[in-house]
Amino acid sequence: MIISAGRDDTSILIVLTARSLAPDLPISVVIRSEDNEALARQAGATTVINPVSFAGLLLAGSTQGSHIAEYMADLAAADGRVALNERPVTAEEIGRPLSSIATGLGLRIYRDGKPHGAWDDAASELRAGDVIVEIKPRRPRP
Repeated sequence: MIISAGRDDTSILIVLTARSLAPDLPISVVIRSEDNEALARQAGATTVINPVSFAGLLLAGSTQGSHIAEYMADLAAADGRVALNERPVTAEEIGRPLSSIATGLGLRIYRDGKPHGAWDDAASELRAGDVIVEIKPRRPRP
């Protein structure tokens, strides 16, 4: 479920209602005030997105180099050249390092609910049940 009600209090109330009706439903919510992010998580949101914080990351990235901000904007854009993808590890990938996946550039794995970066020892051998986060080229529009 995606929630963007325009007001944080309304969005949090929708999260509470949705969570009570569907305990296992993934819920993503837009929260505009950083002070309300923890409340949204407590209400049961799976993912909390703060567009103001994201804009701040783009702005801060631009101070480190114009290409960083450009890449982040490309990644976030619906029509950008690259996209993030989350998927389970395949049977063929088990035992291989994250760096060897062929579907994209492996950034992180989640094992038992915990994140491990591509540079962490855990990423040197993929296991059954791992979830891969990768960057992939976005398919060209027809």
